[in-house]
Amino acid sequence: MGKEPFVYNPVDKLFHLEPIDQRIVAGFTSRNEGVSRAPYNEANLGLHVGDDHDDVISNRERLSAKLGVSLDDFVYCEQVHNNIVQKVTSNERGLGTKSMESVVSHADGLYTRDEQVVLATLYADCVPLLFTGDRGTIVGTAHAGWKGTAGNIGGELVRQWVEGENVDVTSIHAYVGPSIGKEKYVVDDRVIDQLSAVLPSGVTTWNRVSDGQYELDLKLTNALLIEQAGVPRRQITVSGYCTASEPDLFYSHRRDGSKTGRMAAYIMRSSGS
Repeated sequence: MGKEPFVYNPVDKLFHLEPIDQRIVAGFTSRNEGVSRAPYNEANLGLHVGDDHDDVISNRERLSAKLGVSLDDFVYCEQVHNNIVQKVTSNERGLGTKSMESVVSHADGLYTRDEQVVLATLYADCVPLLFTGDRGTIVGTAHAGWKGTAGNIGGELVRQWVEGENVDVTSIHAYVGPSIGKEKYVVDDRVIDQLSAVLPSGVTTWNRVSDGQYELDLKLTNALLIEQAGVPRRQITVSGYCTASEPDLFYSHRRDGSKTGRMAAYIMRSSGS
């Protein structure tokens, strides 16, 4: 579903997304170039993982500077592994930037039509979904772990845009970001049963490796669900990066356990767009 959409820049240590509209700033962070100490080294952006609070804020400020924005232009959501997508405006800028208490609660997805609002979601294997639509006048992000995928969070964001924002579904572009690859992601029957319920009949995105154990392609699952929601296949691109396979670039919960950092997916309509 397209060439690699996330291009790594060794200078700023970011994976830059090259969306259809050049007035959109979007990408994915790496674990490099920050102040966090082991096991969160170096550029952890998660306030909820046990890292030093001031170090995380410093890392977030570094990211802001790289993007040419203020820390208070960002908006973070709670990420509780559901399929709730929340619209935000410029009035919500700053939510979740300096504390978990101020995040957009009970949501795993965000979207906006406003300029200079940086939507950010955090990852250490789950699937980042980034969206643009309406000729770049609306942008969004969604965090898709297996539970969010089973809840079809990507399809839910598309539905909200079409029904609530009058977005032409054929104008939407979707980008499936760096996340755990199929060979590293083994799940059980409970997960497969829930995903089977939302995928088209007869479609599987996994293969059985032993009794009750399956290698799951969570990226492909999300791409298919977004296509099922009406986004043209040619406008869905999927990253080939596996977070569990490249420890020099990414944090990974599966690889490293609970004591690890978080990368961020981010997207913003820049001023003048």
